[in-house]
Amino acid sequence: MARQVHLVDLTSVAGMTYSPSLGYLQAAARSDPDVAAACTFHKHVRVARGTLFERVCADVLAAMHDPLVAAFSVYNWNRSSSLELARLVKRRWPECRIVLGGNDVSHQQDVVFAEAPWVDVLVHGEGELKFRDVLVTYLRGGSDLSGVAGVSFRRDGVVVTTEPAQRIADLATVPSPLLGDAFTDAELADTSMVIYETNRGCPYSCAFCYWGGAVNSKVRQFPFDRVVAELDRVVRCVRDGALLFLADANFGLLPRDPDIARALVALCRRHDRRLGFIAAWAKNTNDRVIETATVLHEAGLLKAVTLSAQSFERSALATANRSNLRPDRFRELHARFRGLGITTYTELIWGLPGETYDSFKNGVEEVLAVGGNVVVYPLQLLNNTEYDTDRFRAGHALTTRRIPADISNPELLGELVVAHSTMTEEDWLRGLELRLSLFLCQKTLLRATLRLLSAGTGVRVVDLCERLVRHLVDCPDPVVAAIARGYREAWRDPEHADRGLLADELGEEFLADDSHYPTEVHLQAIVHHLVRTPGALERFLHGAVDHLLSTVRPDRRCDVSEGLALDLAAASVFRAHLWGTPQSAEFSLSAATARLLRATGELPPGPEDDLLVGRFETGSRTVDRFSFSRYTDLVWRSLAHPLHDAVLTAAVPS
Repeated sequence: MARQVHLVDLTSVAGMTYSPSLGYLQAAARSDPDVAAACTFHKHVRVARGTLFERVCADVLAAMHDPLVAAFSVYNWNRSSSLELARLVKRRWPECRIVLGGNDVSHQQDVVFAEAPWVDVLVHGEGELKFRDVLVTYLRGGSDLSGVAGVSFRRDGVVVTTEPAQRIADLATVPSPLLGDAFTDAELADTSMVIYETNRGCPYSCAFCYWGGAVNSKVRQFPFDRVVAELDRVVRCVRDGALLFLADANFGLLPRDPDIARALVALCRRHDRRLGFIAAWAKNTNDRVIETATVLHEAGLLKAVTLSAQSFERSALATANRSNLRPDRFRELHARFRGLGITTYTELIWGLPGETYDSFKNGVEEVLAVGGNVVVYPLQLLNNTEYDTDRFRAGHALTTRRIPADISNPELLGELVVAHSTMTEEDWLRGLELRLSLFLCQKTLLRATLRLLSAGTGVRVVDLCERLVRHLVDCPDPVVAAIARGYREAWRDPEHADRGLLADELGEEFLADDSHYPTEVHLQAIVHHLVRTPGALERFLHGAVDHLLSTVRPDRRCDVSEGLALDLAAASVFRAHLWGTPQSAEFSLSAATARLLRATGELPPGPEDDLLVGRFETGSRTVDRFSFSRYTDLVWRSLAHPLHDAVLTAAVPS
C-alpha cells in the first residue's frame, strides 16, 4: 500500500492555495523512482488564523491515514500553529515522522527540539533534495539520517546534526513544481497569489536580514528557458487579478531581468491576463532596475518600485552592514522614476540600532520632501541574523518584547526591539505614534492639506504629522480618541489592546480574516469610523487643521481650503470600497494649488489653466476588485494613492 506524505504550509495570505515550498518538496521527492512508486503526496495550504485553526487541524487530521511523514514549512508567522498541528499529528499517529524546515527553524535545532519534543527532523537551508533523501531513508526502513547532509535528528535521545550541505550550485537540478504534476491547473486557477523565484541568493550581508539561508551568497539562476516556461503556465492558468509575487532577493540586479520582464508582458498579452505584480527590487537601484520597471509599467503590470533605504542615518546603516543610496542619488532616482510616471516607495525600519527618534524623523522627511512615499516597519529580530546573536544584543543593549503581530491570534508573536543604546522605550513609542499619524493623515486622509500647510507655514510635513498625534489622542470624536489611546497601549502591553472596541468598529469577521500589526488595525478602525459616520470626517479634518494652525505663528498661517475640499472629495474612494457601490465627488483647484500638488507628487500630471475642476469616479469594476480593508492596506503600503484616482480638467467658462 502506498504511504502517505503530507506537506503543510499554514499561510497568512487569504485565498492562497499555491505554496512554492510544498511544490518544490513534492517535485524533488517524486524525482526518485522509489519515492514516486511508494508514496502519495497530500498538500495542505491553509490559512489558520484565529478561529480557523481548529477547523484546519481537523481537516488535516481527517485527511491522514497512517502517514509516513508530515512535513511543515515554518516561518515566524506560522511557527506556533505549525508546531501545535504537528503535535496533534504525532499524538494521533505516533509512528509518523515530523519534519520541519524553513527560515524560522533552520539552524535552531536545540531550541526547536526542546520546545517541541514531538519533532523528529529539522532540515537546514535549501530543503528539496535533503527531504527527498530523508524519505528514501525512511522508505528503506532506516531511522539513522547521519548519511543525509544538512539535517538534525534525534538518535537515542541525543540531537545529532550532520555536516552542512553545500548550496545547490546548479538550480536546473531542482525539479520544477510548475512543469510537472505537483499542482493541477485547477489549483493554480484557485489561488489568489503565486510566489515565484527566478534565482536564489543575495550578495549583501544586511545584519537584520536572513534571505533564504543564503546571506552574502552568490546568486544562482534558474535556466532562462525554464523561467519562461514556468511563467507561461502560471499566466495561462491563474485568474484575472491574481497577484504574482516575484521573490528574488534583488529583481533587476541581473542582466537578464529586463528580458524576464518582457517575457512576462508577452505572456500576459498572449493569454489575455491582467495580473498584479510585486517584486523585491534590487537593493542598489541602477539603470537595469529602471529598464525592467519601465517594461512592466508600460504594460500596466507595475504598481510601484522600491527605492531601498531602511534608514538615512549613517551610523545605523554601518551597524547593519547596509550599503545605501546617498541622499543625492536617492533624489536623482526618484526624479527619474517620476519622469517616467512610475510610483516609488521607500521602506524604513524604525528601531535600528544607531537610529534616534530625531534621525528617524529626518529620514521620513527625506522621502516626503521629494514627493516620495514612505512605508515604516518596526524592527523585528529574525532567527539566524547577526542582530539575533548574543554578542550583538549585548553590544547594543537591545531590549526586546514579544508582541502579537496579528490581533486575532495572540500566539503569532514577533520579537520586536523596543529599546537600545540610542533609543529609549519612550522614543520607540513616540516613533510608533508618529507612524500611525503618518499613515492616517499624510497617506490616507490629509495628503493635499498637509502639503499646502507645509508650503504655507514652512513646517516640515513630518513635523506636522508629529503635532497631529496630540490631535488624535485628544480628539473631540470619542471613538477616534479611544482608538488612538488604545493604539499606544497595545504596543506597550498587548494585554491592554481593546479588542472589543476594534471589533465594535470593524466587526469580528474583519479581525478573524485580516492580519495586521497594531498600527494597521487601529488605522483601519479610525478610517472606517470617519468615512462611514455622517459628518465625522469633516469635523475631524477641520479640527486637525485648526489644531495645526494653532501651533504656528499668526503671520505664518495660510488658507488650505482647497486642500481640505480635495481631501474630503477623495474620501469618496474609501466610501466606495466600504459600501461596495460606486461613488463620485467633485472639487475645484486654482492652477497654483494644482502645480504645487503635482510638484510634490500628490496629483498626477494634468492640464494647465487658471481654474481646474476635478472629479473622483469609482466604477463598479474598481470597487469589486478591492474591499475597504484591501484598499486601505494598499494605500498604507504605497501601492494605491487616493488622490491619483482624481481626473483634472480645465474649467469650462460660463
